[in-house]
Parts: sequence; structure tokens; C-alpha cells
Amino acid sequence: MAKPLHVGLMFDYNLSYPRGVLRGIKQFVQTRPHWDLMHLDTDRMSVRELGSLRPAGIIALLVYRHLAETVRSLRRPIVNVANVLPDLPFPQVTTDHRKIGALAAEHFSERGFRHFGFVGHLHHVYSRIREDGFRGALAAGGYALQTFHERPAPTYRHRGRLFHLNKAFLLWLRQLPKPVGIFATNDLWGLPIVEACRLVGLSVPDDVAVIGVDNDELRCELARPSLSSIEVPAERVGYEAAALLERLIDGAKPPAEPLLIPPIRVVTRQSTDVLAGRDHEVNTAVRFIRDHAHQPLSVEDVLREVPASRRSLERRFRSTLERSIGEEIRHVHLERVRDLLASTALRMDEVASRAGFASVHYMSRVFRQVMGMTPTEYRRQVRNPAGI
Repeated sequence: MAKPLHVGLMFDYNLSYPRGVLRGIKQFVQTRPHWDLMHLDTDRMSVRELGSLRPAGIIALLVYRHLAETVRSLRRPIVNVANVLPDLPFPQVTTDHRKIGALAAEHFSERGFRHFGFVGHLHHVYSRIREDGFRGALAAGGYALQTFHERPAPTYRHRGRLFHLNKAFLLWLRQLPKPVGIFATNDLWGLPIVEACRLVGLSVPDDVAVIGVDNDELRCELARPSLSSIEVPAERVGYEAAALLERLIDGAKPPAEPLLIPPIRVVTRQSTDVLAGRDHEVNTAVRFIRDHAHQPLSVEDVLREVPASRRSLERRFRSTLERSIGEEIRHVHLERVRDLLASTALRMDEVASRAGFASVHYMSRVFRQVMGMTPTEYRRQVRNPAGI
């Protein structure tokens, strides 16, 4: 057997993102039986203690400056899977935060929102990049953004937990034009934002729609109503981080740029399950389309449910959603395809059938036109970080 290779892991196990990263690392080490994983104390470990363990390398969630300085002094290969602190010298594998922000903007725009808010932290790099991605996507559509930046908290895990007691935040929330879509930089922020809305008498999602990031199922379901969230590729981050660390230990040069992995999808729950427009017929039509996303649909099917002429409804669809009835049908069908590919192991013919497509061939052709890849490639990307 190969000589044991001691690899250190420095993680906060209380958050969903690092737990997902750890699952990805586990996938990698299943084919590396000589890897000996050491779970290191992220709060009290000194440089001397860390050095005595003689790790060949470390994968770390570096969210505190003192921790970054400790591992830097070790002079071993380090891979950072966080993007919180600026100007760290370590190779980095993380999610593409700019694309996360753009995906949040797309989600709200699809629901007809015209007013937008962002809640995050100026001192966390990932939060600033997500805000920039959100703002840039909105600006491309001619929309402005209002922001609320939280003050520093004692620890990283305490972010955003007491928004319902923050008078400045409650005032900002009341003064936003309604209806408004608020992008919380992660689910730690999203849950208390939903609770704050309840406190001041704002309806979620009718007055305020909220989306978070990380798809932390417990936090998302604890929200009242449940919190929509962007699912990030945490397991793939972990797998790629372990693969990069192995290359560094073998003598490879550190990459010049971070490895950025795009977000997987929006998991829609009650907090954004709404159409912001006030056009009753358009709302009825969209609700019908979404309720029947598992069936083949035509524009004629929609018109039978809505007491409006085709010409009138098409015009109002474009005014409210900036797309036609047919485009909305295709969008909802593809959204269901993406969800089934990401969350199930169904065969492609079953995916096509449950997403309202008459055949796998037609589904694949439309999917590739829109997504730039085949359904199989998409599933592999979001469900199998090992690429096998």
C-alpha cells in the first residue's frame, strides 16, 4: 500500500455549504485510500500544534484572518474553498458568485418584478461579487437596485440572525417600493428577512419576495413561508479542491486564477412563488402554465383557460413578462427539465414525459438550443462532480 498522506481539513461543520464541500472531498478520497483525513480545530489550533501534525496539505474554509495566517505559516500546499477575505495568497476553488447574482436577477425578472433589493455584507468578498452580479443583470434590463449592508457581527456564523430587531433594516424594508424582490446573499440572511417581513406586516411573497443562496433545506423550510434559494455546487467544489490539492502536493504550480464553478439552479419555494404583475388574466395564465408544466401545452390550451383574445393576452404577456405565451410555456417546461435532471435519476424518456415534451429528441434539441449543452451533459455537471 502507498504511504499514508496526511491531509488536513479546516471547516465549520455548522453551515450547509462546507458540509456539501466535505461530501465532495469524500467522493474524491474514495479512490485515494492512502489519504488520511485530519479534521483540524479551526478555533484554537496554534502554528506549533498544526506543524506537529505534519499535514502534506490542507483544504480550508478560510473565513477568519487569524486562521489564514496560521495555515500560511505552515508552508504547505493550501486550497481555500471560501471567498470571504480579500487578498489571500492561496489557490481557490469556489462558486461563481457573479453568476449567482445574475441567476437571482433572472428569477425575479421572470416573475415580473420591477423593484429590487439586496441584503449582504460589504466586508465579505463573495457578498460584494454576488451584489455586483445582481446589479449588473438588473442594469442590463434598465432596473435599479437598493441595498442594505449589515454591520460586522462577532463571528461569521452570526450573520443576519437578528434582522427583525434591527430598526434600520425594518425602516429600509418598509420604504422599499412594492412589490419588491429581495436577494439575500445567503440563506443565513434570507430566513430572518422573511421573519422581519412578518413582523412589520408585509406579505411574502405578494409584497416582498425573497431568495437566498445555498439551499440549506432546514433553514429554507423553517422560514414562514418557506424560502426559495439558489443551489450551489458545493460537492463539486469539494471534489475539485481535493483534486487540485493532490496536484499541488505532487509539485504542480498553483493556478493563477481561482476555479469558479457555476450555480446549479433556483429551488423555488413559497417566498418567490408569485407573479408580481397586477394583470389578473396574465397571472391566471402563468399559474395555469406552471400548474401543468408536467403536460404538453399549447397557446390554445392557455387561451381556453383565460377570458381574453390571443392578441390582447400576447400583448399583455410581453408588457408584464417581456416574452410571449409560447416562450413562457417553453421556459416553464425547460425549468422542469432542469429540476428533474438535477434532483432525480430518471431516464431521459421519463424526464421528457414528466416535463411536457412529446419526445426525448425534441426535449434535447430545445434544451441544447437554450442551455448550450445536452441534458446528459447538464446532469453530469450538476450531479456528478467526479465526472464519471
